[in-house]
Amino acid sequence: MLVQRERLWPQWWVWLLLISLVALLAWAYGLALGGTLGLVVFVAGALLVVFVVWVTAPVIEITTSSLRVGSAVIPRQMISGVRVLRREDIQSLRGPGADARLYVELRPWSTTQAILIDVCDPADPHPAWLVSSRHPDALAVALSATMGSHDG
Repeated sequence: MLVQRERLWPQWWVWLLLISLVALLAWAYGLALGGTLGLVVFVAGALLVVFVVWVTAPVIEITTSSLRVGSAVIPRQMISGVRVLRREDIQSLRGPGADARLYVELRPWSTTQAILIDVCDPADPHPAWLVSSRHPDALAVALSATMGSHDG
């Protein structure tokens, strides 16, 4: 059963930048080869941008039995703790002396907040997951609510 779901879409300024680049390319084609081709290039380019962003924007999904971030999945029994992080905390975890074993799914163009999920599986090479989220408090509450239960 689905508990929480979030897709990490880029912020408005990233969309504006991408569509502006497509518009610039379409304008150049339109000037060189005609307005109709410029319009076709703009529509095709905009659709391509939307498709690529949709495919690459990771989904964070918490169910009663697991956590999925992008294509990575972990059973909830293997989550031993969750902390909400702000920009400064994230920088310290990614800076000099950072643990290279962390599973990292950061999207700084989406948000400057994240959660750190501690993993208690000794067979897992990642001691924790560092995951961007626009709603880190809600994700932390949802994960904390499912940590103690093992049915599902």
